[in-house]
Amino acid sequence: MEDFEQLLKSALDRKEPSASFEAKVFAAVAARRSGRSIFWRWAAEVAAVIVIAGGFWVRHEGEVRERAAGESAKARLQLALKVTVTQLARIQKTVRTSTEQE
Repeated sequence: MEDFEQLLKSALDRKEPSASFEAKVFAAVAARRSGRSIFWRWAAEVAAVIVIAGGFWVRHEGEVRERAAGESAKARLQLALKVTVTQLARIQKTVRTSTEQE
């Protein structure tokens, strides 16, 4: 069992990396930062901007529709009030005429 422990200890001991290790790491980092990763980063940023702008547009359109519906309801109410005033004036005139005749 002691041989196994010695093997394990030697396997887990700190070892200095090879001289080319640093160069390999920097080469891998540079390869990741190449055109493909930059393209995907820009694509993600553009997609985020489009989604945000789309959200604002949808919200704006909803507000425009709501305002138009409110204006339409206001116009219908004003028309109904005009009709009511006209009818009440006609009824009032009829009542006055019949009251004066009696």
